[in-house]
Amino acid sequence: MNSPIATSNNSFTATLQDLIEYPTNGVFCKVLIKDNNSEYSLLCLPTGTQIGKHTSTSNIFVTVIEGRGTMNLEGKDIVLAPGVFVFMPANAPHALQAIENLAFVMIKSEQSQPKQGISQKTIDIVKSTAPILKENGRKITTRMYEIMFDKYPEVKAQFDMSAQANGSQPAKLAIAVYSYAVHIDDLEGLKAMVDQIAHRHVQAHVLPEQYPIVGECLLQAIKDILTDAATEEVMIAWTEAYQTLAEVFINREQQIYQTAFAD
Repeated sequence: MNSPIATSNNSFTATLQDLIEYPTNGVFCKVLIKDNNSEYSLLCLPTGTQIGKHTSTSNIFVTVIEGRGTMNLEGKDIVLAPGVFVFMPANAPHALQAIENLAFVMIKSEQSQPKQGISQKTIDIVKSTAPILKENGRKITTRMYEIMFDKYPEVKAQFDMSAQANGSQPAKLAIAVYSYAVHIDDLEGLKAMVDQIAHRHVQAHVLPEQYPIVGECLLQAIKDILTDAATEEVMIAWTEAYQTLAEVFINREQQIYQTAFAD
């Protein structure tokens, strides 16, 4: 991502038309101002550019400066023309197409509510399950995929079914789940793994709203395989742990999407 033109500590003025640049392909993105809570950017899309459906973990405000385009926001088509203002709440699916050279200012505003870390009790319980996950991890992940493909067959298209058939995908996920249990109090140690998986998710067009599906099926698989060992206390802890991990992936994948669109 490029560096901001100005900082939020000082006043700033610019004639936006003077900053507009249309690349031969892709999207031109110039960050105007950025601080810890918001980012103001100028985006320029040459005629014909399309940005597929995606989401943002931030609230997004768009004001069109010049050109024409269309936006599909949560299934509703919006005509983009100079002066049009659009607000997109966090996690709202949206897609964009430039009918003519299209320039707009985009403001990203982080949601203000603070996120709490994982409780120490949850950390202790999840780490205590690591040995049993190491022993039964592949059974759990194999069962998870069985549940998911039976209950949500529409997600099959996003998976390599040959990797399901030969067991390599359940094996990889089992390793990831075990690693998370071991490093739940040191997520920095999982950074490389998270980054690798996040890039695969982006290639498969995984959406934030699909994480609850995976979580539901994974937790059910843990109960099915661990039986009596999956006590209520263990399941509550793993529910909190999964929700935290899902947020990590959603945020990282959004960064990857945004970087790709800005290139």
